[in-house]
Amino acid sequence: MPFVKKEEAEGGSPTSGTQATILVGKDTGGKNLTVVNASIDPGAGLALHIHPDYEEATLVVEGNIEAVLEGETRILGPGDLLLAPAGAKHTITNQSNKPAKVLAIYPTTNPERIFV
Repeated sequence: MPFVKKEEAEGGSPTSGTQATILVGKDTGGKNLTVVNASIDPGAGLALHIHPDYEEATLVVEGNIEAVLEGETRILGPGDLLLAPAGAKHTITNQSNKPAKVLAIYPTTNPERIFV
Protein backbone atom coordinates (compact mmCIF):
# COMPACT_ATOMS: atom_id res chain seq x y z
CA MET A 1 0.00 0.00 0.00
CA PRO A 2 2.36 2.77 -1.17
CA PHE A 3 -0.26 5.54 -1.08
CA VAL A 4 -2.09 6.43 2.12
CA LYS A 5 -5.06 8.78 2.25
CA LYS A 6 -5.57 10.25 5.70
CA GLU A 7 -9.32 9.59 5.69
CA GLU A 8 -8.66 5.90 4.98
CA ALA A 9 -6.03 5.49 7.70
CA GLU A 10 -6.67 3.73 10.99
CA GLY A 11 -7.42 5.68 14.15
CA GLY A 12 -5.01 5.13 17.00
CA SER A 13 -5.84 5.02 20.68
CA PRO A 14 -6.81 8.59 21.61
CA THR A 15 -5.78 10.17 24.85
CA SER A 16 -7.58 13.11 26.37
CA GLY A 17 -7.12 16.05 24.01
CA THR A 18 -5.05 14.12 21.48
CA GLN A 19 -6.42 12.48 18.35
CA ALA A 20 -4.10 10.17 16.43
CA THR A 21 -4.28 8.43 13.06
CA ILE A 22 -1.77 5.77 12.05
CA LEU A 23 -0.80 6.60 8.46
CA VAL A 24 1.85 3.89 8.14
CA GLY A 25 2.13 0.82 10.32
CA LYS A 26 1.95 -2.96 10.35
CA ASP A 27 -1.64 -2.90 9.06
CA THR A 28 -0.97 -0.36 6.31
CA GLY A 29 2.10 -1.76 4.60
CA GLY A 30 4.86 -0.69 7.00
CA LYS A 31 7.61 -3.26 7.46
CA ASN A 32 9.80 -1.34 9.92
CA LEU A 33 8.06 2.02 10.15
CA THR A 34 5.15 3.69 11.92
CA VAL A 35 4.00 7.21 11.07
CA VAL A 36 1.31 8.77 13.25
CA ASN A 37 -0.57 11.96 12.38
CA ALA A 38 -1.70 13.56 15.65
CA SER A 39 -3.78 16.60 16.52
CA ILE A 40 -3.17 18.03 20.00
CA ASP A 41 -5.74 20.30 21.60
CA PRO A 42 -4.65 23.38 23.59
CA GLY A 43 -3.35 22.28 26.99
CA ALA A 44 -3.14 18.61 25.97
CA GLY A 45 -0.15 16.39 25.32
CA LEU A 46 1.60 13.22 26.41
CA ALA A 47 2.98 12.34 29.81
CA LEU A 48 6.75 11.93 30.20
CA HIS A 49 7.78 8.65 28.59
CA ILE A 50 10.54 6.66 26.89
CA HIS A 51 10.84 4.26 23.99
CA PRO A 52 13.36 1.72 25.27
CA ASP A 53 14.57 0.19 22.01
CA TYR A 54 14.26 2.85 19.29
CA GLU A 55 14.25 6.56 18.64
CA GLU A 56 11.26 8.76 17.82
CA ALA A 57 11.13 11.78 15.53
CA THR A 58 8.26 14.23 16.10
CA LEU A 59 7.80 16.80 13.37
CA VAL A 60 5.61 19.83 14.09
CA VAL A 61 3.31 20.38 11.12
CA GLU A 62 1.04 23.10 12.48
CA GLY A 63 0.94 25.24 15.62
CA ASN A 64 3.45 25.24 18.46
CA ILE A 65 4.34 22.62 21.04
CA GLU A 66 6.45 22.60 24.16
CA ALA A 67 8.91 19.73 23.88
CA VAL A 68 10.92 18.36 26.80
CA LEU A 69 13.87 16.05 26.18
CA GLU A 70 15.91 14.81 29.15
CA GLY A 71 14.92 17.88 31.19
CA GLU A 72 15.61 20.48 28.46
CA THR A 73 12.54 22.42 27.29
CA ARG A 74 12.07 24.08 23.90
CA ILE A 75 9.14 25.60 22.03
CA LEU A 76 8.88 24.09 18.54
CA GLY A 77 6.92 25.43 15.57
CA PRO A 78 6.08 24.22 12.06
CA GLY A 79 9.05 22.48 10.45
CA ASP A 80 10.84 21.95 13.78
CA LEU A 81 11.57 18.42 14.94
CA LEU A 82 12.19 16.66 18.25
CA LEU A 83 14.48 13.64 17.93
CA ALA A 84 14.27 11.53 21.07
CA PRO A 85 16.99 8.84 21.26
CA ALA A 86 16.11 5.37 22.51
CA GLY A 87 15.62 5.45 26.28
CA ALA A 88 15.50 9.27 26.49
CA LYS A 89 12.76 10.80 28.66
CA HIS A 90 10.61 13.12 26.57
CA THR A 91 7.18 14.65 26.24
CA ILE A 92 5.25 17.15 24.14
CA THR A 93 2.47 19.52 25.19
CA ASN A 94 0.44 22.10 23.33
CA GLN A 95 0.84 25.16 25.56
CA SER A 96 -0.79 27.49 23.00
CA ASN A 97 -4.45 28.43 22.62
CA LYS A 98 -4.72 26.83 19.14
CA PRO A 99 -4.64 23.16 18.06
CA ALA A 100 -1.28 21.73 16.99
CA LYS A 101 -0.53 18.94 14.54
CA VAL A 102 2.51 16.66 14.58
CA LEU A 103 3.83 13.61 12.77
CA ALA A 104 5.44 11.02 15.05
CA ILE A 105 7.79 8.65 13.24
CA TYR A 106 9.10 5.39 14.70
CA PRO A 107 11.48 2.85 13.07
CA THR A 108 9.25 -0.04 14.15
CA THR A 109 5.74 -1.32 13.52
CA ASN A 110 5.22 -1.97 17.22
CA PRO A 111 5.72 1.36 19.03
CA GLU A 112 6.05 0.94 22.77
CA ARG A 113 5.66 3.85 25.17
CA ILE A 114 6.73 3.45 28.81
CA PHE A 115 5.55 6.29 31.07
CA VAL A 116 8.09 7.41 33.66
